[in-house]
Amino acid sequence: ARGGLAVAGAQRLKGKVVSTKMDKTITVEVERMFRHPKYQKIVKRKKKFLAHDEEEQSMLGDVVRIESCRPVSRRKTFKLLEVVNRQQMPEEFLEMEEVALDQEA
Repeated sequence: ARGGLAVAGAQRLKGKVVSTKMDKTITVEVERMFRHPKYQKIVKRKKKFLAHDEEEQSMLGDVVRIESCRPVSRRKTFKLLEVVNRQQMPEEFLEMEEVALDQEA
């Protein structure tokens, strides 16, 4: 992709959006599970990645797919590929968020 953020052999991850407070940036929490080498127990590990969301199409709680790209900023090295599953937010929560945004302005 000429002029885009694409990288050959890019890493693709799937995770949940835990923050959309930044401009054109989302925080995605990716959970992985693996078997402990010594104790053979299944262990969960979570890691947060910052991803570039140009159209700001993802919302809090959405399950999204992200792909590694050239660095956009110091910590932001992923871009949003697609929203896999939309999270339905309660109406009260959306109204509270709008009120908080109005008070900031």
